[in-house]
Amino acid sequence: MRTSILSKMTQTYSLIALDIDGTLRGDTLEPSDFVLETLDKCCQRGALIVAATGRSRLSAYQYLDHFPMVDYVVSFQGAMVSSRKRDELVWESPMEQKEVALAVEFLADHPVERVVYVDDFILVDSLTPWASSYGERNSVRVVETESFLAHEGTTYRVLAVGSSDEIIKVERSVKTLYSQELYATRSLHHFCEILSPKSGKEKALNWLCHQMDINPKEVLAFGNGLNDLEMIRWAGRGVAIEGGEPEALAITCEIAPPVERDGVAIYLSELLRQNLIGG
Repeated sequence: MRTSILSKMTQTYSLIALDIDGTLRGDTLEPSDFVLETLDKCCQRGALIVAATGRSRLSAYQYLDHFPMVDYVVSFQGAMVSSRKRDELVWESPMEQKEVALAVEFLADHPVERVVYVDDFILVDSLTPWASSYGERNSVRVVETESFLAHEGTTYRVLAVGSSDEIIKVERSVKTLYSQELYATRSLHHFCEILSPKSGKEKALNWLCHQMDINPKEVLAFGNGLNDLEMIRWAGRGVAIEGGEPEALAITCEIAPPVERDGVAIYLSELLRQNLIGG
């Protein structure tokens, strides 16, 4: 039986982790005044507002221009933590060369497009219509290459793009064959992201908590997707978004209203009323 957000709570939350797409951002590009005002109130109470997203750093920053109260950004599915206010990288878990080689070689045997994220650009086998469109939508430079391993820079993830059935197979195979060597998650039904085994939203947030002397029990995390499952499980209170992936809804009793109704803000407003938000 699901718990209502009106149920009695006693834990105070000092860090609020927010997935972006499907959680904070719906079909509209700009957040409502209600969302911005609610997050600002949380910040004024002393809570740290953190974005935790699968987007690249640049793509996350672009959207977060609307959110001045957000300083720390967990990007690349937890392979990077950066500070917007200081404009600097504060933690990262990049892929080693052998991990990149293992991932791209494994994907070569599957009917998928391969995309490798290096620094602030991406590498592709060929400049397909999807790759060109992806680069334009995310304001990222797309580089066609004959070898994914011949470029200098820091690699954060390898992405497989394909049919939903094939992506499920890829994720299962990576988790079965390379559970110690690689970390895999599906961010969308046609995306499987492969990263360092040290990556993951929950791992990046755990590092940030350690730096800020915050107990993970004080973390309130919101997510809607398959790539949010571990974060929802890890947080002191993990909240899924109504209308999100069934797997996310199945692992928590806490469900916020859908993003189209500003569900995160509605949920947080109740916690503010109960004086349960603050550092």
